Amino acid sequence: MSSYVQDPETLKGYLDEVIRVSRGALEVLMVVKPDGTPVAYANTISLRPDFLAAAISTVSGVVTSVLDMMRLGDYRRIYVELEDRRYMFALHYGGDIVVAITKPNPNLGFINMLLSVYFKR
Repeated sequence: MSSYVQDPETLKGYLDEVIRVSRGALEVLMVVKPDGTPVAYANTISLRPDFLAAAISTVSGVVTSVLDMMRLGDYRRIYVELEDRRYMFALHYGGDIVVAITKPNPNLGFINMLLSVYFKR
């Protein structure tokens, strides 16, 4: 399950599978290039993937730069709690970044396990 998928069409199917297995806990799942280019996405809510890809690329770059300046290495995951109690996760996958947005009040243990199984470093 964790081998890196590169083909965008195959990757889209992989993301759809993760959304399905999440049983509604994940509403958005996207793979983004570090430069902000969306590679593939699966979602159950309406959003602009190009805006989310650019935003997460910026957030990832800022966190990486700060950690680099402090000589702390790189991040494993970024967690952001949103106003409506949703969470946004960002993690490395191959040379890309995976972004996940949950439903409100998710089971964070389940989400972390799911992301660990499907998107191993």
